[in-house]
Amino acid sequence: MVDALHEAARALRPRAILIDARPDSRTLAKIEHAGRAVGTILTQAHECRDDRAADQAVARAKRERLFRRVRVGRFWHRIPFTDRPALETYLRDHLRFQHRARWGATARRRRAEWRDDPFNLVRAVRFEVLERL
Repeated sequence: MVDALHEAARALRPRAILIDARPDSRTLAKIEHAGRAVGTILTQAHECRDDRAADQAVARAKRERLFRRVRVGRFWHRIPFTDRPALETYLRDHLRFQHRARWGATARRRRAEWRDDPFNLVRAVRFEVLERL
C-alpha cells in the first residue's frame, strides 16, 4: 500500500483530495434481527494483519509529508439478508470474516423462530480524507 500511496501522491496535484476507506477490523461486525444486535462476527486474523499494515502505510505517507489528514471518521455499512440461511451462506463464502457468528440467542431460537426472518450484517468502515501536500 505504501507504493500505491506514493503513486497517488505523484499523480495528484497539490491540495487534491484522496479518500482512504476500508473495513474497520477493530470494531466487531454485528448481526441484527428486528433492529436488535443478536450476534457478532470476528474478522479473520490475516485480514486484521493486513488492516494494521494499511494503517501503518497511511501513517508513513503522512510522516513523509505526502498527505495531511483533513477528516477521519467511521460509517456503518448495512448488508441485508432475506433469512438466516442466506446470512450463513454469505459468511461461509466470505474471506474477510470468520465463518461462524457468535450468537447471543440459543440455537433452538435461531432455528425455530428466526429461520425465515430477515437479518442485517452491519460492519464498520473507517475513512480518512487526505490532502496532497
